[in-house]
Amino acid sequence: MKKFTLLVFLCLANLGLLYSQDSIPAAEEKKPLTKAPFESGICMDNLTVSTPPAQTLEFVLQHRFGSIQGGIHNIYGIWDATNIRVGANYSINKNVIVGFGTTKYNMYQDFSVKYTFFRQRDGGFPLTLAYFFDLAINATNKSTFGQDYSFQDRLSYFNQFMVARRFCRMFSAEVNFAFQHYNKVDSLRKNDAFALGIVGRLKVSPQTSVVASYSWPVMLGYDKPFILKYGQNNFYYGPERPLWNANLGVEFSTSTHVFHLFFGASQGIVPQDINLYNQNNFWNGEIVIGFNLTRLWTF
Repeated sequence: MKKFTLLVFLCLANLGLLYSQDSIPAAEEKKPLTKAPFESGICMDNLTVSTPPAQTLEFVLQHRFGSIQGGIHNIYGIWDATNIRVGANYSINKNVIVGFGTTKYNMYQDFSVKYTFFRQRDGGFPLTLAYFFDLAINATNKSTFGQDYSFQDRLSYFNQFMVARRFCRMFSAEVNFAFQHYNKVDSLRKNDAFALGIVGRLKVSPQTSVVASYSWPVMLGYDKPFILKYGQNNFYYGPERPLWNANLGVEFSTSTHVFHLFFGASQGIVPQDINLYNQNNFWNGEIVIGFNLTRLWTF
């Protein structure tokens, strides 16, 4: 009788345990991830929160032609001096991606890392948050850096925090905050700059989107860092200040390729170069044609 009573007790205990496990509220389960707000980690001149799947190699080709102001005589900048960057990124896991690239202007050799803190989830966390860091080495002749040269003069740094959201199937947007520093600059410039940017993407078909962005560098160390001068019916900062950068283009994507064709202001490609050295005024017609191509290989 005692053995029977013990057996019944154990059975009831097991049933209670099973019931308690099955009764966990569904709300406590992890919400599914929302599809990434952007198709690629690069959108025109901007970085985005998107990261390829773990153990994926991403090839990156970025190209900028000259200004279209030359008109038909240089086929709207295509025959002008151009800038190009070739790079590769590798996603170590779902959150960390490392990269390297080489750029024609200033012979920049850049090393980067991006970390994703949180991802947007359906019915859960509403945003995707990521951080990007870049170290670039100016590999031009040391005479470029003047007297008292040291290797540190070649270095520049870029930090960016990105916040993005996929609002619906068709529309995504990102706001980013950046800080860049050059160890050595000429006497007309400052070493540091903050930048605020916004990127938007509107899908018009399963594989085609319209993309737009705007970046605003904010310089430190000037008496009136936020005041614009006015002359010749155009707003401008002056020769020592970087100008705003605007982009407008189209995006074509497949499962492994993303292609951007766009109009922009900056001929620079490395992000700290864009935010500190751009002197083209988009609203004055100083526009360059650019394109980006990315290709994924998953291992």
